[in-house]
Amino acid sequence: MNRYIYLIISFLLVLFCLDSCKNPDLTPVYIHVTQEDLADCIDVSRFNETHDQNFDQEHLEALKRHKFTHVNVYVNDKNIGCWELPCKVPVLDVSDADTSTLILIPAFPITGMSNTIWGYPFLNICRQKVILKKGTTYEVSQNPPKYEYSEYARFPYFETFSNSTSFTPSSTSNPLTLLPVSYEGMNVGEIVMNDSTHQSFDVSSSSFEVPVGSYRTMLEVRYKTDCDVDVAMKMSSAYNPHMAYSVGGFFASPNEWKTIHFDLSSTINNYHSSSGNKTYVTLILSGAGEKGKESHVYIDDIKVVYIRTA
Repeated sequence: MNRYIYLIISFLLVLFCLDSCKNPDLTPVYIHVTQEDLADCIDVSRFNETHDQNFDQEHLEALKRHKFTHVNVYVNDKNIGCWELPCKVPVLDVSDADTSTLILIPAFPITGMSNTIWGYPFLNICRQKVILKKGTTYEVSQNPPKYEYSEYARFPYFETFSNSTSFTPSSTSNPLTLLPVSYEGMNVGEIVMNDSTHQSFDVSSSSFEVPVGSYRTMLEVRYKTDCDVDVAMKMSSAYNPHMAYSVGGFFASPNEWKTIHFDLSSTINNYHSSSGNKTYVTLILSGAGEKGKESHVYIDDIKVVYIRTA
């Protein structure tokens, strides 16, 4: 008798499971994110107050100037993945009756690290309560996220080329330098190569202090060229100031402003003094123009930023 009861209960459970799974609702909701949604997403109105700084308006505007190419998407604390902008992100696990928590983390590729996309780690997370309805598209442009820099983010080096520059020629044998000029209504640095030969340049910044250890340190450069100029970015440390370590290169950008990011963390940690928790580094910018053609390199901003990771 017990055997028959067990069989009947098992049969009913199977029927219940089949009925529950018979018509699952797989209708997605789409989250539409564009580059414009993240183009002016950083609020720096309180930056000087929260970071005990005295940045002028030009520096504050440069802090807002980013070109994020990707976004990390989280819905109700579930990672939906990293997506290239613009994107329509499908989400299945939502309920029409409830509000959802949406987190968008701006991201970008790190130069020289194949297939590596960083979520920008220097901003506070922005959590938004949104209504996501199945079968519809949620437009982020309706309520774009706003971010502030983490109070722990620090900028040890910041060059906007506002009437001056800390860059000087690395040697007297190559006098070309990065001079501040007014270009397209902005203060930028410019290098002009107008020799009939394959003229080159090599300039170094002033040295600045960075921490060693559990920190994420990034170099960000906004640049433009008018021809196929070869440009390399290097750095030297106080431990071995005569040795330049490559951190990456620029891609030619004829008549287009581009932003490029370099991870300095491992280079700093591998080539610093054997004692202490900080070191001094110098940025080195070198390259060559096209033979027989006047070549220009324009640099809008150069920023180094770090934040503790542990």
